[in-house]
Amino acid sequence: MDLSNYLRTGTYARQALQQLSDNEAKHKIEFGYNDFHIRYNKAAITRLSELSRAIVDKAMAEMESEGYVFNKKNAGTVESYDLPIEQVIDIYAHRNIAKLRDTHKEAVVLFLANLKGGVTKSVTASTMAQALRTHPQLLKYDLRLLVIDIDPQASSTMMLNHQYSIGDVNYTSAQAMLQNPSREEILEHFIVESKVKNVSVMPASIADGFIASNWEALCHEHLPGQNPFMVLKENVIDKIKGDFDWIIIDTGPHLDAFLNNGITASDVLATPLPPSQVDLHSTLQYVGRLPSIMEQLLAGGATHLPKNHFAFMTKFSKSVQDKDALSIAKAVFREEMLDCNIPNLIAFQRCAETFDTVISVNPKEYPGHVASLKTAKEAIEDFALSVFQHIQLYLRANHGS
Repeated sequence: MDLSNYLRTGTYARQALQQLSDNEAKHKIEFGYNDFHIRYNKAAITRLSELSRAIVDKAMAEMESEGYVFNKKNAGTVESYDLPIEQVIDIYAHRNIAKLRDTHKEAVVLFLANLKGGVTKSVTASTMAQALRTHPQLLKYDLRLLVIDIDPQASSTMMLNHQYSIGDVNYTSAQAMLQNPSREEILEHFIVESKVKNVSVMPASIADGFIASNWEALCHEHLPGQNPFMVLKENVIDKIKGDFDWIIIDTGPHLDAFLNNGITASDVLATPLPPSQVDLHSTLQYVGRLPSIMEQLLAGGATHLPKNHFAFMTKFSKSVQDKDALSIAKAVFREEMLDCNIPNLIAFQRCAETFDTVISVNPKEYPGHVASLKTAKEAIEDFALSVFQHIQLYLRANHGS
């Protein structure tokens, strides 16, 4: 059979992807959109959690007397403070306000899973990670976040660091699982940073789909004697749990080896739940099967399962139909139903056009109405704070702190 036409089309597709990525990268560099845009002036810092004008004045004066240099900008003839998030966090550190890792030495592992596609798992994983890092009420915790992308579609990778979502990727999450690298090798080769500092991603690649489809044979060949359900936990996450505060896992909508590994590697399982009847029906089928999935994992030798499970609405509007779906979800999940949702807003999709999230995108670059971007950003910040508070309750219940 002649495959030349497929080969030619495939070559053109790869070239087009590379051109799209290169064009966007050049655009960001040319117009100064390559760096994270949020800055704080002194007045804004004084309104943050556990800070006041007197506290900030004192802390910044002490730090400057010790040689610390704060970022500033010129506004006409006046010079004013213009601090990136990292310098705000340094003020908290100077005040000896505890970071999250001072009380919890290892990362909590959150797995976003649903066997229904198109439920915004990747959007939630990537955007929530950046919102947790940059939320004004959470800056004091200096959160370090990692998204492990084991979805071959690589959507989270695209939104967090698009240069690693196309072409041949030599260091992906799936490859790390099979190669069983050291902690140092994982941190150096398999993890890349997003536009928001201290929010990183372990990339995925379309080629990982072939790994997932042949998982047991590959484990038998490369990892003899190791339980194929426990590879993500043992070969990757356990080695780097001390280097992050949160690890968020994103997989595709398939009941495959990657989903099984995501379950056994996680502390908390989260189910995104869209309100449309078809999506709700499919999601409830998945949740109904969770007990049997976990029983099969235990029967297969898995030694770790998530201790907590919660659900949340995505693509939510205020329509009567969506409110009815929420009532059904609350009846099913009870106290496990999060009190905050991700609304159905176009900004979440539009930001992907520039390989961004509603957190990382510079408003000047956003290809739509800035007011809609602001609404989406506030919504995901509220959602991230709600998830953070839920996880803190879980940590206190399970670790006594």
